[in-house]
Amino acid sequence: MTQLSLNSLQQAKLAEALKVALLAEEKASQMSELATEIANKYQQYLYELAQEATESSNLSED
Repeated sequence: MTQLSLNSLQQAKLAEALKVALLAEEKASQMSELATEIANKYQQYLYELAQEATESSNLSED
């Protein structure tokens, strides 16, 4: 296997690219968590809406 050596400029660029990649990964994780929270809240909202409709329907049948 050939060993590659990087000059200081290449190392700096690689380090910067790694920082950007790690930041992007962190932001993607935060976005995913936020999307999950939104989906859960919307699902709860729809469940409550369905419950209200069922209760309303049951009251009108009485």
